[in-house]
Amino acid sequence: MKVHPYASYDDYVAAQTEANKRKLRNVWVRPETVLRIGTYAPFAKWVLCHGTRNGAEQRMFKVQYPTAYVIGTEISDTASQFPDTVQHDFQIQRPEWVGNFDVVYSNSLDHALAPVVALMTWRDQLAPKGRLFIEHCFTPETNVSSAADPLEISREELQQLFKDAGLWLGDTFPASGVNGADDCASTVFVLGRA
Repeated sequence: MKVHPYASYDDYVAAQTEANKRKLRNVWVRPETVLRIGTYAPFAKWVLCHGTRNGAEQRMFKVQYPTAYVIGTEISDTASQFPDTVQHDFQIQRPEWVGNFDVVYSNSLDHALAPVVALMTWRDQLAPKGRLFIEHCFTPETNVSSAADPLEISREELQQLFKDAGLWLGDTFPASGVNGADDCASTVFVLGRA
């Protein structure tokens, strides 16, 4: 596992904000992935998405769960441009979110400065029977530590990180990743509290 070194937390936020603005139109999650998540949590009433860039996750989850409360986080100041999005560093716990969410989803763990902290934060946001869904791509072109995507991690290291964060791995399923490109195929990890 490798995490890009930043000079300061402010440098981390600046790098994430710059990457967000540069890739603002990109959407990673695919509707098929959200539909599949629905099979694991068919009655979700509370959904939280982390690192949502332009709010696409929230829109897709609202289709899957039309009566659910759906919210997303984005560290960039662009968050205010998108409905159901709050500007927030997903590694920092919000007390009002602890223990509330039936579904927590992110395809942005590779943006974490402190990945085990992020995972523990997300774990604690789960309702008692809630599930955490982490989508991650392991291709050499996308799984490289940089200022924009600080976390580089192997599948085995990620599974150990789940254990370190007090999570159990219930299942995995393949996802198509960004724009359905075959070279960006990703894996969705279905997790619960250990």
